[in-house]
Amino acid sequence: MDRAAAALARARARPGPGELGRYRREGSRAYAVGDLQASAERIFDIFAHHGLLADDGALAPDVQLLAIGDYFDFGTRASGHVATARRDGYDVLTYLAAHAPEQVVLLAGNHDLARVMELAEATFDRFEGAALLAAELVALRDREPAAYRARLAEFSAAYPELPGPGLVHRDYSAFSEEQRALVQRLLVSGRMRLAATARLPSGERVLATHAGVTLREVAMLDLDEVAAAPLAAALERRLAQAVADAAGPWQRGEPHALSLAPLHVPGATGRLGPEDLPEGGGMLYHRPADPDRPGVDRPWEAAPGRPRRFHPCSLPTGVVQLAGHTGHPKCVEELARWSEPGMAEVPCGRRSLRVRGQDVRYQLGAARPEDGEAVLYLIDPSMHRAPSAASVELFELMPGSLG
Repeated sequence: MDRAAAALARARARPGPGELGRYRREGSRAYAVGDLQASAERIFDIFAHHGLLADDGALAPDVQLLAIGDYFDFGTRASGHVATARRDGYDVLTYLAAHAPEQVVLLAGNHDLARVMELAEATFDRFEGAALLAAELVALRDREPAAYRARLAEFSAAYPELPGPGLVHRDYSAFSEEQRALVQRLLVSGRMRLAATARLPSGERVLATHAGVTLREVAMLDLDEVAAAPLAAALERRLAQAVADAAGPWQRGEPHALSLAPLHVPGATGRLGPEDLPEGGGMLYHRPADPDRPGVDRPWEAAPGRPRRFHPCSLPTGVVQLAGHTGHPKCVEELARWSEPGMAEVPCGRRSLRVRGQDVRYQLGAARPEDGEAVLYLIDPSMHRAPSAASVELFELMPGSLG
């Protein structure tokens, strides 16, 4: 059995916490990997290609891995991948969590926390019924906009505990109650985190979150020092408090939504007012974009309290960050004014967004940060759409620096 197949077998067996833990710090290698929204087969082929796996399918003992969040929901119902995605997201996340915490650091993404936010009260049967209605509505959206708007109220009335039909049909289409229980366990045990720090091979400390931190979040955290380590510590404290508030109901089997507001706000449900949006916003949803690009939808992108886009100049100066959430094709589209000439719209796992004053540059590769810059490395490699395992890049970190 080759290493990728052995890893898949390990994942399918759903190992318990710590079952695969055997990290060896001496001579270690450290990598960050972008959003793992792909089939288990693709993910383990990528791991094998980069030499991350041992013969038995566990991560090699000298490998340290930072996973940047979003383990669920590759593909859509229309693509026919939902059954596979429902199983594989769970299996891959269980496999990673079975390694020692010092070997694998798991960050939470919007798709992961949606299981305990937007979908906190969902049952599988209710979700499947909502998905059928959502598919009808999505089909109407472009063909008969008036009919679509008229029937939105029907969806909210029938499924007030769920987010809007677009999220049910597309973003969270592979939901299961089993996934929600897994995310709850990982949060309560401290195994799933909101932020981490590491060092680049060149020595600079980097802040890792799913989608990056802007001056909006910095202001909410009320810090004395704006740097990677205090930002990570403040975000971890905020998550710990939110989990402490939810842990009791979860352990009693009661529905209870995790709240990270106002840092991150989930999508609205039918119970909320008409001013609310069906899609959430904030630090796990937002992505860098040019607010003056053609076709921009400003009310949607910059909704008060739940932004879904941010101007690159709102990145905190002097902080080097690492995030996923945004693939290269989306960046080429939304950062076109600041992109280097000839940047191909292909999956790419190592990209640099560099800001100095009003000067913004979006580049391929991991440019070394310079003094006075805000730097955001974007490492979502669009795994599910990548042409091959060999085309997916990992982001190298200084060995032993992840914490």
